[in-house]
Amino acid sequence: MKKKLFLSLLLTTVAVGYSAAQDVNTTVPAQVSVVKNSTMCEFTPVSHWSFGIKGGTNYFRVAPGALTRGDQFHLILGGNLEYSINPLIGLGVEYMYNPYGHDYQLNATQTGNLEGRTHDVLMYASINLMNLLVPNRTAFWSKMNIYGDAGVGLGFYQFKLTDATGNVIVDSRDLGDGVPETPMAKLGLNLEYNISRTIALGGEVQYRYYDRTNLGGYTMSKGNSDALTATIGLKFKFGATGSKQHARNISMCEYYPQPAPVIIEKIVKDNTIETINRLNALEAKNDSLNAKIKKMNDDLDSISNSRSNEPGVLKSSFQNIEFEFGSDKLTTNSYATLDQIALTLKDKSAKVRLSVAGYTDYIGTEEYNQILSVKRANSVRIYLLNKGVPASSVTITGYGEKDPVANNNTDKGRQANRRVEFQISK
Repeated sequence: MKKKLFLSLLLTTVAVGYSAAQDVNTTVPAQVSVVKNSTMCEFTPVSHWSFGIKGGTNYFRVAPGALTRGDQFHLILGGNLEYSINPLIGLGVEYMYNPYGHDYQLNATQTGNLEGRTHDVLMYASINLMNLLVPNRTAFWSKMNIYGDAGVGLGFYQFKLTDATGNVIVDSRDLGDGVPETPMAKLGLNLEYNISRTIALGGEVQYRYYDRTNLGGYTMSKGNSDALTATIGLKFKFGATGSKQHARNISMCEYYPQPAPVIIEKIVKDNTIETINRLNALEAKNDSLNAKIKKMNDDLDSISNSRSNEPGVLKSSFQNIEFEFGSDKLTTNSYATLDQIALTLKDKSAKVRLSVAGYTDYIGTEEYNQILSVKRANSVRIYLLNKGVPASSVTITGYGEKDPVANNNTDKGRQANRRVEFQISK
């Protein structure tokens, strides 16, 4: 057990240290001025547009309220088109068909009925309260979002007031002013659950305020109309296919990932004068690396030369083997590590077998991540084959988002889970 652990640590150290050793042979410019820990962010490409449909009921209090003898509930329908600027803020336009009506008491003896409707068109802004207040969520809650929104617009309304016998007292269509409109505003709270990357199920409550005082058929000196609405609906998110996410599906940390720290030092070079301390440190690291590579080769020889009944397994994972976002294409930063692994294993390929296992983080569907993990493992296999490792010595497996080694709710954890593991055996 101690030997396996020591071998695993050695192989990981080789991969990490190899890239650092390359700096020894890098030409140093005369003067370099860099900012340490740059705050510049690179955003993740996402889609932004979504379309929603909804239906439900309302409780409409129509002015003038003095005439009301019982407000009623009515079926309402609506839809919206929204552009999510980022995972926190969105802008949209909404339409709502909002009928109303009730019995009324005009005076001590006269009663009747009011029927009316508004066609509301407004613009609104929304904010994702979950991303604002609880940016790191797990399991069920990672798919849940709560939006607050506010908007203003116009309500185009019609009404008809009749007496108890059905005779028309007032009909807005007979007033000769076309379709009357009223300034209006709304406040809303919307709960959404992501069924998939492209569809969300939502429930919403709104308060809607209408500025005109004659939605009930009579103009009063004071008193306005308002309504409470409750709806359920579906949100369709355009463009969230393949590796591309939608802004409504991710957190701000995923949209603006933490940049890799940029370490810059001011190096003054005057012919033969350089930063002695830095180069001495790199030389010491390089000497240590060479010793560890030799030790690793000796231990691999020990595995390959062991008797058949003596198990010999070396297993390790490499976070510095990286892929482009949502792709199986290796980044150039991975080449140095893979080159060293290929060089180490090529001469021993007849005696050892290499199994390459690919993993992903949890972003995306399980089916997509499973396929992606196999493709990534195969990319590593093809790279090693091109470097001279025999095809018969390398097998691949994909495990998708299974067996995470770190917390999937942080950028650092997700990066650690996007990994490749090697198992070297007889």
